[in-house]
Amino acid sequence: MKKHNLDLATISTILYSEDHAQVNLPVCDHYTGRPKYFEKALQIRAEIGACFDITLDLEDGAVVGQVTEIATWAAQSLVDFSARYGGETRRPGVRLHPVQDPAFEQELPIVLREGVPLPAYLMLPKPENFDDVKLAIGRIREQCAKAGVEPPPLHVLIETHGALAAVHSIAGLEEVESLSFGIMDFISSHRSAIPKTALNSPGQFENPLVRRAKLEISAACHRFGKVPSHNVTRNIRQPEMAAEDAARAKRDFGFTRMWSIHPDQIVHIVSAMLPTDSEVDEAVQVLTEAQKADWGPIQIKGELHDRASYRYFFEVLNARSNRGA
Repeated sequence: MKKHNLDLATISTILYSEDHAQVNLPVCDHYTGRPKYFEKALQIRAEIGACFDITLDLEDGAVVGQVTEIATWAAQSLVDFSARYGGETRRPGVRLHPVQDPAFEQELPIVLREGVPLPAYLMLPKPENFDDVKLAIGRIREQCAKAGVEPPPLHVLIETHGALAAVHSIAGLEEVESLSFGIMDFISSHRSAIPKTALNSPGQFENPLVRRAKLEISAACHRFGKVPSHNVTRNIRQPEMAAEDAARAKRDFGFTRMWSIHPDQIVHIVSAMLPTDSEVDEAVQVLTEAQKADWGPIQIKGELHDRASYRYFFEVLNARSNRGA
């Protein structure tokens, strides 16, 4: 991969006349609901760097019936993480229960309280509609006000008919920085009208109803500068399948982030989601020549480039720089 001295911040102001505020997140979001798996994720992080997020899962990935205990573990994990890595390192996120579940109200004052470092984000699962998301935002704000802290960004899991119908409104909320697709609950909600084969590849990319959901989520995120996060790969015995799913989710559906549910999937997802060395090299070449030409049209290998293609190559380089570190 070519080294470069391109100033991406300056280039952004040249190529975009409007405010180009865009959320940049690591390309992989790894979920864990147990201490030993959290430690395993931290070990991988030490080996490959902070190129993926870790989400402490209080809902589906946690033991049932231990709401207070699991939330207390998550809060202590945030404390320990900050003591171990310092305040400058991106902390884990936390997946709460649905806002209509009584567990949601139990978890908030445990995770969001004085003395507990803020999670990088909160994940809200299973909203039934736009109002559920607004309700959750309101409750989170109230709890953060009590704790004297700013509310963390919200990630929303789109897995119900109502949430999908309101996906553009949800993506447009200032508090929301990412939307994820919950494929298993989404398919279950169709009461066997979508076949089981759509839970895995290649069916998940071919079934029309599932394709539509993926495309709507991705389109809504890109409309508002948010991050679309792809659903899990259920096959954990063949972690390389996560790479295949990530590559197709990125190439055909515009997803720029993906869930991991097993430590062995992390490196495969990161590798597939980030721009390749050859893509980065091409971006560096085009933008370097464009800079020399004061951002006027240029020709490279018989192909014309102007500001439209410069923006594309800027985004390639920006993705590698901001989402892979």
